[in-house]
Order: sequence, then structure tokens, then C-alpha cells
Amino acid sequence: MRSRRGYGESVRDILVKLRYYTSIAMDLSLYSLAFNDREAAVEVLRIERDVDELYRRLIAKTLIALRGSSDAPIAMGLMAASSALDTITDASADIAMLAIKGYPAHPYIKAIACQGEAVSLIRSSRSVSKLPARVDILVVRRGDRYEFAPLSENLLEGDLVAVRGPVDEIIQLAEALGSPTTITRCSVEIEVQAMGGDSLASTLLAFKNTSRVAVDLAFYSLLNNDIEIAEAVVEMEEYSDRLYHELLELIMGSSYPGRARENVSLLILSKSLEELSDAALRLANVVRYGQLTQVISSAVGGGEEAYVRVRVEGAGVVELGSLDLEDRGFIPLALYKPRLRDWIAPVAPAAALESGDELILKYYKGGVGVEERMLKELGSLGLKPVRVEPLEHTS
Repeated sequence: MRSRRGYGESVRDILVKLRYYTSIAMDLSLYSLAFNDREAAVEVLRIERDVDELYRRLIAKTLIALRGSSDAPIAMGLMAASSALDTITDASADIAMLAIKGYPAHPYIKAIACQGEAVSLIRSSRSVSKLPARVDILVVRRGDRYEFAPLSENLLEGDLVAVRGPVDEIIQLAEALGSPTTITRCSVEIEVQAMGGDSLASTLLAFKNTSRVAVDLAFYSLLNNDIEIAEAVVEMEEYSDRLYHELLELIMGSSYPGRARENVSLLILSKSLEELSDAALRLANVVRYGQLTQVISSAVGGGEEAYVRVRVEGAGVVELGSLDLEDRGFIPLALYKPRLRDWIAPVAPAAALESGDELILKYYKGGVGVEERMLKELGSLGLKPVRVEPLEHTS
């Protein structure tokens, strides 16, 4: 077993850990604020401290490994990527500190935490071997050790488990583990109509989703040296900036009669989401400017989860749901309307697709030949992968 001090640890080991740590921190920070879960907030701060230590070790290993001036682009890419990941956990910690300090969450923060798949932190009070099929275990902490995306679904008494999935199935898991979860408040406190008819609510939801998707796509572009996805991140970050300023104006002009401390939670969350999208841009620029050589790409490693950016071709307007993308293995994450310069996330099945619109789709590569077959299937639907030329880097 490797020491926690990092003996024998490679650059690849550190970067993979940074990727997982930052993703978990983002999810748990919003959950901790929305439901005033201090244990989850403390876990985010613990993760931030671990990331700071990983960041220091990466700097040391990069300085040792790189010998000559020809390695400068590699060093720049590594440092830019790791610095951006460090920024993400810092922003997540700022959100978590609101829960630590006892700031009440604005009702709309609770609402966005309950939209789509939710995240929860559960401490197991008994051992179980069978979990709800649609609940994903993000991380398990046993004592002082983390296990990310564990292969085994066996949970032991005392495990601290971060999970993602439908609210009802998270509640089912919490009951099986013999532990309550504050995610149950989704079912009693959230008014659906508030999210549909209020500009502040809808803008906050769009901002949260766009920033979060941008970070996921930036990770993927870094892992796979994917210039098309990196360019999508740049465009989403520009859109996020617009949403951020719109959100600030709405918060300042809001007639919501809540206390000032609830509005503070909105402002700090908004600022942290803006920092997430900025960090995503910095990750994407490593790819766009050619700093991500094969050396870095192989160091980071990939995974089965994949993303593709496609453009709608052909005349007429079609409804997204009519394409049955999810039945074909594709999950729509975001829709870009070039004529409006707007990104839409999440994407409703009723969304209208016109020629020139672009979609970001997630899928799973699976076995040999599966990826090629799936991309051909997209072509049969009139969805063609976008191709972008990389930029030249000038230092």
C-alpha cells in the first residue's frame, strides 16, 4: 500500500486524484449549503486540504521531472491544469463555509439542488451489499482513506458515503443504511412553479448547470486532448459570464422578502459558480493552445465516459425528444443556439432543434467498436460531429 506521504506516487496518480477530489467537492458543497449539512461542509474542507497537499506534491514532482527548456510547454500545461483544479476546490470550500457559519440557504438554492439528480452524504450505521440500481456511489471514506467510484457496492458500518441519483432512491438507500438524509426536504420544501416563473430562479438554475457542465467538459477535453470539447467550454464560459452579471442584477433588485443572510448565500454561491466556469476555461485553454502534449495526456488517463459535440444538419425543426437519444445511449447535457448565442442546460425533451444548433452529448464507450457505431448512428439522425482547428500558442 502506498504511503499517504506520496512515496512512489506518479504525476498520473496525483492528477487522477485531483480530478476526483474537485468533482466531489463541487457536488458536496452545494448540497451542504442547500440543506445546512455541516458534516458535508466539513468533508468539503477536508477535501480542500488534501487538494492543497496534492498541489504541492505535483509542483515538486514537475520541477524534478522536467529538465530542459524544451519541456517548458509541458510544465506550463501541468501547472495551469493543476492550478485550475485547486481553484475549483477553493470555490467549493467558500460555498461550504456558508453552511459551517450557519448561513441559511435562499429557497432557490434548495430548489436547484433538487433539480434532476441530487447528491447526498450518508453515514452508514449498518453494513449492506445491495444498493438501489440508479444510485451512483461517488466516494466512500473509511477512516482517513477515500475510495473513489468503488468497484464493490458493499458498504460497512461507519462508512461515510457520497452518492448521486434520484431523490427517492437516495432516500431508499439512506433507509437501508439506517441513517437519515436531509435530502428528504426536497419533497416538502420545493415549489416547482417558483422555478418556472421567476427570473432569478431560472437564471440561477441555468448558471449552476452551465458552470457545472463546463467543468465536466473541461476535464474531458484535458483527459482526451479534445479540441472540439475545449472550444465548447470557451463558449459556455462566455455565456456563464453573461448569466453571472444578469444574476447579480436580479439579486440586487429582487423584491424577495427574505433576510439579508439568505441573499448573502446567493451572492457567494454566484461568485463561486463564476470561479468554477473560469477554472474550466483555464483547463480548456491548456488543450486549445497545444500545451497538452501526449506526455500530459497519458499522464492523466481517460475513462469510459465520453462526450461529443454535434451540429444539427438538415432543414426544418425537430423536437429533441423525437430523436430518442437516451434510448440510443446518449445523454443530452447542453444545447447551443448560435443565432441567440445562448446555451441551454439542462435540455428539455421538448426543446426545438434547428439547423446549425449544437448539442453536447454524453455517452459510454463500452467495448471495441461501440464508439464508432454510436457516432455513425448520430450521423443517421442528422447530427454531425463538430471539427475545430487548434490554436497556435504564443508565449
